[in-house]
Amino acid sequence: MFFKIVTAFLILFSRNVSAQTVVSFADTVQKVLPSVVSVSAAKIAAEPPEMMLALRGSPFEQFFKDVYRDGGFDMPKSILLGSGFVYDKDGHVITSAHVVENMTEVMVTMNDGTAMTGKVLGRDPKTDLALLKIDAKELTPVVIGSSDAAKIGDPVLAVGNPFGLGNTVTSGIISARSRDIQVGPYDDFIQTDAAINRGNSGGPLFNANGEMIGVNTAIFSPSGGSVGIAFAVPSKMVKTVADALIKDGVVKRGRLGVMVQTVTPEIAKTLGMDKPRGALVAGVDKASPAVKANIRTGDVIIRFDGQDVASMRDLPRMAAETPIGKTVPVVVWREGKEKQVEITVSEMKETSYAGALPNTAPVETVTIRDIPLLGIGVAEITPDLRRKYHLSKNAAGLVVVSVSSKSDAAQKGLKSGDLVVELDKKSVTGFKTLELWEKDAAEMGQESAFVLIERNGERFFAVVRFAPAS
Repeated sequence: MFFKIVTAFLILFSRNVSAQTVVSFADTVQKVLPSVVSVSAAKIAAEPPEMMLALRGSPFEQFFKDVYRDGGFDMPKSILLGSGFVYDKDGHVITSAHVVENMTEVMVTMNDGTAMTGKVLGRDPKTDLALLKIDAKELTPVVIGSSDAAKIGDPVLAVGNPFGLGNTVTSGIISARSRDIQVGPYDDFIQTDAAINRGNSGGPLFNANGEMIGVNTAIFSPSGGSVGIAFAVPSKMVKTVADALIKDGVVKRGRLGVMVQTVTPEIAKTLGMDKPRGALVAGVDKASPAVKANIRTGDVIIRFDGQDVASMRDLPRMAAETPIGKTVPVVVWREGKEKQVEITVSEMKETSYAGALPNTAPVETVTIRDIPLLGIGVAEITPDLRRKYHLSKNAAGLVVVSVSSKSDAAQKGLKSGDLVVELDKKSVTGFKTLELWEKDAAEMGQESAFVLIERNGERFFAVVRFAPAS
């Protein structure tokens, strides 16, 4: 009886399978393979290997030094393997920036096995893309597809050089779009379940038509191998970066000069918004386009150059992609209503921060003032507190020195060393301004405060509920 049931099931299963159309990507793969390359990047060690240390003081020390100096042995190399693809007929090749970072030798191997030296023309670490140049003729560039048109569930092909095996093809679908995995300011990844492993970095992600819609750059994996969660830079961003590197050798990005944060449901309610949206301005740089456009701390940017700003992470990307010098309309939410301003985008400059000052000064006497409503203790800035918490010389506000573990402030992440810069959009410069705020809050019967916090030079807002009266 069991045999008959199993047999019947197998017959039924085989009929269902035979009735289905088996999809083959063979023709597409043959079309795209000539465009895909393997990348090998090496860095020659500046010094002989560590075994030389063991020979110090021995008769062999000078002998081995002479051998290395005269080229008797090859100096050791660190090697990274990656993937890439031909971008145009001029010999430009795209790969991942981390594959060629600080490397002294780059070799590009074509699909037919031909190997040649690659020259690094430019890198863009913010998107993990790099541009190489090879001297070759009769190249087959990829066809660039529209990443904007790609949909969740669409089939995709990943071609690359996993573990140095050479061109390997895997397939899957688009699992998600616009993924932010917190690795850069412009995260907008395509997520796929196609198998991506070490060595696939820089390789193309193709749609079913053989069009490049992304560059494979990262995987999520507890083990280091593929678990079906991989991320690709969308082709729209790839083209923007590649064209900029070809033209200028660097990527010039637009800048507004604001620090922004997420609009939470609690913040939206506090500001009188119908729903969370946009980017909340937590800080405005001096002499920035935002200052000139009269954008203020506490504004919520809800529309930029005619496009809705759905969330905070959209705004930096929108600004970066805007041509430098272009004036665009910006709509902000301010004091319960929309207001439009005009802003001229400037060029983003790389910034660096000085290290913390050594804590060598004698300890001072610090006056601490409790704020029972918020459940925190604060102090006015002193030289000692400035050193202790590594505050900048321009820091202003009250320093948080204690936070009650049972307070809403603790739940919102406030901690010692934070600066209270504003309370309900009023600057806090010392204990006197704090007392005025406490008086106003009591008279108005407030239940929470809209607090502007500064931490490590970055600013953010928090809605802190008042502690219940004891």
